[in-house]
Amino acid sequence: MNHKELIHSDFQIKEVEAVVRRDAFTTIHVHVPPYETNILRNLFGRENVTVFERPSKTTITPEQEYDRLCAKYGYEVVAKVFGEDDGDRLMEIVEGLMAEGRLPTHEQTLEKAHETESTQESKGAKKR
Repeated sequence: MNHKELIHSDFQIKEVEAVVRRDAFTTIHVHVPPYETNILRNLFGRENVTVFERPSKTTITPEQEYDRLCAKYGYEVVAKVFGEDDGDRLMEIVEGLMAEGRLPTHEQTLEKAHETESTQESKGAKKR
């Protein structure tokens, strides 16, 4: 997958729950993409961020993700975590997560065949 294929496309990727202990009296829970936890750990300390898997997904636009993170945390913080490459490293991480969410080709074929079979069965039921 190249960057041109990603332009203005929304993708579903898994999200995690990060529990951030900001100070002795403040704990916050946030749902973020997995790579965003690296920024939280950088800001609040590795020992103050606990990450839990979630069954839900979040929608992102990959080519806008670097800008979104810079607007949220500041360019300096994002550059410190992902490098000063204008988002190239972050894009590699996002592409990896998107590829991870895809089914292998043979499973996609089986899934499509099952959907077609179900559709044909329902059409047959309507004719009777």
